Amino acid sequence: MQNSTSMKTPTEAVPKFKAQPRVAVVVLNWRRPQDTILCVTSVMKLDYSNLDIVICDNDSGDGSIDTISSGLAAFLPEVIEMRRSKGFLGFEYREVAPDIRNVENEAGTRRLWLTQTGRNGGYAFGNNVGIRLAMLSKDIEYIWILNNDTIVDETSLKFLVAQMASDPAIGICGAKVLYSGRDMKVQTLGGGRFLPFRARCEQIGEGLPATEASAPENVEAVLSYVNGAAALVRRELVEQIGYMDEGYFLYWEELDWATRALASGKFRLGYCPDALVYHQVGASSGTSDHGIPSLSSTYWMTRSKFRYLRLHRPWLLAIAFPLLLKAVIREGLAQRWTRAQMMIRGAFSLPVKF
Repeated sequence: MQNSTSMKTPTEAVPKFKAQPRVAVVVLNWRRPQDTILCVTSVMKLDYSNLDIVICDNDSGDGSIDTISSGLAAFLPEVIEMRRSKGFLGFEYREVAPDIRNVENEAGTRRLWLTQTGRNGGYAFGNNVGIRLAMLSKDIEYIWILNNDTIVDETSLKFLVAQMASDPAIGICGAKVLYSGRDMKVQTLGGGRFLPFRARCEQIGEGLPATEASAPENVEAVLSYVNGAAALVRRELVEQIGYMDEGYFLYWEELDWATRALASGKFRLGYCPDALVYHQVGASSGTSDHGIPSLSSTYWMTRSKFRYLRLHRPWLLAIAFPLLLKAVIREGLAQRWTRAQMMIRGAFSLPVKF
């Protein structure tokens, strides 16, 4: 992966704050502790001192918590406190020296929490555990949801917070997410758009060069949801519309959350092109966005799509079911019977065993 700082132009100004709003970074782990360590290590290198880090393990059952704990211990400059209670393993640490690029702020105290969620309840469930834990701190103003297979640019959070601070109506703000190790191509500019007459979503800007400079207002005009790989969420949004819907195990929960936020009339979605995040797509869910998806991915994608349509756009089921039938026939002709079955069972929320 190229050095993220190479993407910056000489004229870009990193925003400064008289007092940095406090941010909680929530990272969900499931059986990929090394990815989580790399992600959180990049978060620790952020040019932003006023933050908490909450790592939630979705009951991996593979020793992930111990691996993450020991792996991150080497990066904690000075451990002030470590305690274990009610399943939480908490570190509080202080930077050895202030960041010279941010001299107006003294070295801040960052809190790092590791917790077991108790079960693998899916993406929304696991992240909600982290959000709830973060919001126990009344001084948290924003929650940054990150996939554990991401690496963040050191200035990304400053740019995102500045974008949110510029407009109190922005409830969720997305970053420029780039494919990691794929010739620096765009995965998404902020998030995606919902295509009602195709009953599906598409990512905005996918495949464009990393230097793509679409204006935020142009992206925001077509933005239906913010990509969950890197979404900065305003605390007030959670307080007013609630948490992510845990009825979605995987996929479509971002669109559901955004739909509810927009329907409230109180929030809009934002895009910050200067915030760069690098994403190893599919690692966090065990699937791939390229090539043939796994059977579990097929099932959850179909199930979540039809859940969303039933909840928010039931009139589009008249389009979605014929499209489903076409896809099932295609899989049958290719003799992919199990995949066709996963589509049918997903559409009707029938249980499966993987």
